Amino acid sequence: MLSSGAGHCRLRRRWVVLVTIVFAVTGAPVQSRAEWAAIAEEKTSYTTDAFQFSAARRLALTEDPSQPTVVPLDKQEDVIWEPSAEVIQSSSNSLGRNDLSIKAHGYIYTNNPIFNHGDYRIQDRQSLGPDTSILLRYRYVPNLFLGPNFERRTGTRSLQEERVTSHQWRAELERRLAEKWTAVLVGRVGLRLYNEAFAERDTTFYGAGPRIEYRPTHWTSLTLGYLYERGLADGRDEIQFADDVSYYLNMFSVGTELRLTARVELNLVYVYLRKTFTSGLAGDSHVDRLDSTHQGLAEVRYHVTPVGMITLGFQHTQRASTNALRNFNDTIVSIGGQYRF
Repeated sequence: MLSSGAGHCRLRRRWVVLVTIVFAVTGAPVQSRAEWAAIAEEKTSYTTDAFQFSAARRLALTEDPSQPTVVPLDKQEDVIWEPSAEVIQSSSNSLGRNDLSIKAHGYIYTNNPIFNHGDYRIQDRQSLGPDTSILLRYRYVPNLFLGPNFERRTGTRSLQEERVTSHQWRAELERRLAEKWTAVLVGRVGLRLYNEAFAERDTTFYGAGPRIEYRPTHWTSLTLGYLYERGLADGRDEIQFADDVSYYLNMFSVGTELRLTARVELNLVYVYLRKTFTSGLAGDSHVDRLDSTHQGLAEVRYHVTPVGMITLGFQHTQRASTNALRNFNDTIVSIGGQYRF
């Protein structure tokens, strides 16, 4: 089990490494005055299953596709308010253009406020020439409520709140291969730290994969992506708990973006995720468990002005598992607005 002190030490070391890299990349002499911008957004979503909303929303290559979930018997509909704000500083240095941004994103549930949480992100994108750039990102999601679950640490299997705090580090190397082709290599590592009742589930994960973007015309683009991820739980050798959430994950994504008119865009995405649990502990419900998830997303964006946009989205997620109790379906309908200052 990862002790609190050990966990903080590991986080501190990784944070120091991240900060060192960011300063190494962005610390070149600045050649122009920094420019500032801000993006404010509000999205309102209806979901057929409040327990799955957070995981379904983050099921994307750029988000957190392996976020854990709890599947209760009762599905609860809800309306979620999603305010967000991002501040961007743009400048130039001896390497090229640099964009440093900080974003805060809130999730406020109308009928189930226990799920309320925040998502915080800092990232830096540095150009390394006209055709190459590197992106570094740190994402922090604290104390996310997953749902009620039966703990195994005391031997009583009492019903407890299951919560998790996620720390994620991400790097992307982007290279334009030709006028219409761009390749991106993605790598990410992270920690999931659970509350004490589920501490054997503390997980270190790492993953990597490519993404290819093809833009045949000025009004259409196609994106193909793949991600492999491995997660190793602290409890994988603790036979007394029989609760090993270690896994490996394969994710495929295809998307297209169409500019229908000068002001209207249509974004279509399909995601397939296959998550295989690797537990070999006797009595563990994760033994031989395989989850297969399909998700489709359609979003229309209407540019009211050059800096203002309205969005309307529909998303459906369906998961099938070799453990039938872990199956779920979730439909999300969203409307939102965005303004850039």
